[in-house]
Amino acid sequence: MHERVSLKQLLGLTRPEGLFTGWPFGLVLIIGCGLSVVVGAWAGGGAWQGEGWMPVASLILWAPIVEEVAFRGVVQGYLGDTRLGRRQRAGLSVANLLAAFMFTVWHLVYRTDLLAWLVFIPALVFGYFRDRTGSVLPCVILHAAWNAALFPGWYLFS
Repeated sequence: MHERVSLKQLLGLTRPEGLFTGWPFGLVLIIGCGLSVVVGAWAGGGAWQGEGWMPVASLILWAPIVEEVAFRGVVQGYLGDTRLGRRQRAGLSVANLLAAFMFTVWHLVYRTDLLAWLVFIPALVFGYFRDRTGSVLPCVILHAAWNAALFPGWYLFS
């Protein structure tokens, strides 16, 4: 029998259970931030220099909230409530794989470089925590932290 899920639960707008009690989230947060510094150094920060605070706030605050609610909340939440979406492939839900693919395509709309393609991997990580906790909060935290960690790489190593 299929249990009824509230819209709040479907969208992942709930408090994550056990997020900060185990080591996986902290480890992924630290490793992801380190990799973001490296990616930032590799990509260079010329496009961000002198742009003001709005693009910075958008990259660190608004984009993670909007994108995670849209892709991990709406898309992955809806697909995860279907039989196909709950299936597992290589330890990841099909809902996560499809949401990560759509997230990558979204980034390709306004970027066509390698960085746009590379967002597929973080998207899978965000989706993993969405599946494990039932919440988009871990996704928003990781997304914001990883985006913020791009700046030291852009500015210190470029």
